Amino acid sequence: MAAILLAILLWLIGLFVLSASFFLNAIMRKKADVLLKDAEHEQGKDESVSIAMTIEGKILDRIPSYVIHSVTGVVGLTLIALGVVALAFYFH
Repeated sequence: MAAILLAILLWLIGLFVLSASFFLNAIMRKKADVLLKDAEHEQGKDESVSIAMTIEGKILDRIPSYVIHSVTGVVGLTLIALGVVALAFYFH
């Protein structure tokens, strides 16, 4: 019984990771815009903070979306495959 519960749990987590790539991509793009906007406001107050925020914002902005989709796809499908392996132990 534990194997089937583990299989279902791994499938659900795998599906969540697969669908999370779209939300993660949108969140990263918004965060990059916020960091770049805040860096402009901090420019007159503290130059080192402004530089750090600009670097962080540009790094987040330069990450291609296909990398995020690929990484979450591989992780999600691996979890689903592990769920199938757990299900094989249930029927063994």
